[in-house]
Amino acid sequence: MAVLRILVMGLLLQCWNIFPLCAQQNEIRLSTGYGNSNLHWSIAGNTEGKNPNILSELAWSRLRGAVWNAGLRYSFNRKWGLELEAGYHHITKGRVTDQDYAQDDRQDNYYNEQFNSQGKALTADAVLHYHVGNISGFQIRPFVGYTLQKQEALLLGDEERERDLHSSYKTTWMGAQAGVNATRAFNRLDLRIDLASGLLAYRAEALWNLIDKFAKPVSFRHYTEAYQLKGKLEVGYTLGERLRIMGYYRIAHADAWKGTDRAYYSDGSSIDTRLNWVTTTTTAFGAGLGYLF
Repeated sequence: MAVLRILVMGLLLQCWNIFPLCAQQNEIRLSTGYGNSNLHWSIAGNTEGKNPNILSELAWSRLRGAVWNAGLRYSFNRKWGLELEAGYHHITKGRVTDQDYAQDDRQDNYYNEQFNSQGKALTADAVLHYHVGNISGFQIRPFVGYTLQKQEALLLGDEERERDLHSSYKTTWMGAQAGVNATRAFNRLDLRIDLASGLLAYRAEALWNLIDKFAKPVSFRHYTEAYQLKGKLEVGYTLGERLRIMGYYRIAHADAWKGTDRAYYSDGSSIDTRLNWVTTTTTAFGAGLGYLF
């Protein structure tokens, strides 16, 4: 009996040391950090992807600024849980290149300009996960859910060129996602890895003041389907019983397949061409606080 009491006391002490992680699975968290994204798309001259195969392409680079995130992790029981997360990226700096071509394969480049850029982005994720067991000390939870990312990327002039320019390209990536979460506790320190992929609908809408004959406020729209890959690494440390500090790094990449570019003109007419591709990559890092309950 004495040996049994010693074993029980040892287990209770061990659980007390990791109490915030083993018994309190629920968390409300807030974080801030710094984000950077790139966005690139092109269209062809007609719906067959010819005349020429690349008529115009836009490339935004280093769209950067502060990010803020809020999230909730909630366990219904030992197996099932829910996670919600929303984020905002305030884009304060960036550059965009606008190029047009008269011949196939980017030949006869008759327009090539660079502009400043700013903008904003919103993200939202909701997933339901299931605890399947442990592998090498990691708690493994596959998940399924929904993801949404909206971004507004601007083309801004300066004092010397296109002073009153204020064109915008607004994107929406939305659809189903699935992935796996792996979490491991080392006493009060914890490590969390999230990997996910998704099949998304892609929609975009532009206000294009660069070309007078385009209609305003909607100059053209893009429609297609896409896929997304993303990952997140998070390291946390629990202070006391309720407070958790954490740092994170995340990356997301999405590619849209061939689709439709529909341009609207001021005379009321419209025309379709082929959207060749859209690709975007976003990275962010930061730190935050969590309240465990």
